[in-house]
Amino acid sequence: MVGAGAAGLALSACGSSGGGAAAGGAASALPGLAGGRKVTVRTCVYAKNHAASMLYWQRFAPAGVTISVVPVTTTAEVLQGLEGGSLDFGLMAPYVPMLTQAKGGVHSKVVAMVARQGFGLIGKKGQVTTIADLKGKKVAVPPPGAQVLVLGLLLDKAGLKLGRDVTGVPLGYADHVAALTRGDVQAFMGSEPPCTKAVVDGVGVRLPGVFDTALGDLNTALWASPASLKDDELCRAVTRMQRRAAEYLTPGGHNDDKVWHDLLVTQYGLTEKVAAAVLSNVGAQWQFDARRQGQFQAVGKALVATGSLKHEPDYEALYARKYWAF
Repeated sequence: MVGAGAAGLALSACGSSGGGAAAGGAASALPGLAGGRKVTVRTCVYAKNHAASMLYWQRFAPAGVTISVVPVTTTAEVLQGLEGGSLDFGLMAPYVPMLTQAKGGVHSKVVAMVARQGFGLIGKKGQVTTIADLKGKKVAVPPPGAQVLVLGLLLDKAGLKLGRDVTGVPLGYADHVAALTRGDVQAFMGSEPPCTKAVVDGVGVRLPGVFDTALGDLNTALWASPASLKDDELCRAVTRMQRRAAEYLTPGGHNDDKVWHDLLVTQYGLTEKVAAAVLSNVGAQWQFDARRQGQFQAVGKALVATGSLKHEPDYEALYARKYWAF
């Protein structure tokens, strides 16, 4: 945390002004911190990405708490920020933290969930419509993460192997649609909303089964930095902000059309058609329940199965359970 006078990049850095009152009416802020304490909470999002609940924290922030959101591009960048002190809270899938834990480098912990679903395997329309069609093809793969594990599991089921039967092309999420359109790759394992945009634009088709592995629809969790974990009051305030923001976007597990329209169309500049279609493959979350723990363990088991880890991670060392219940 830093003093309120050093807010850094504001919410507008990622195209948000805090959710916009017009989208969902007046927000109910949480009670202020003890003694009227003022802090700035530094967090992050991927630019124009579905996992965007942090952009709405300010709507529900206690008096004296300012939310500063910066754009990031990889999980490794988020983890480095948390462990190094430039971020207080960040969104991550467990892949990179689990690998880093084996080297003794993770002291951040999960305090809540952020998002479900939000990814897909998209094939070039007219060329790739099944997993089996990927044989001999080039697939754009994002920076190392759980999605790469999902891709590997899907290929294994079809008797294929990445690097042997299928060529992986490392490429950032933002470049996937353009690469598919140009023909540089014949498929991509990507994030939302680019996955839906490729389908709506008539360039790609969704390949089935991405949520049918043991990893399920796991996307990203909210992690607190080692420094933030020493501030119990602030951790509780942030997890409550995340709960309210998630329920604002996806109340009762169902996406609010109006709120998401404001995010996707007004803020991100997507077309109405893409915005409407993407809602079936995204969702904000806050509960890190037994289901999510099972999916975390599935990631750990997959890392062992692929030889990336010698043994399963110490899952409990990655958890800050006391913040999961309200």
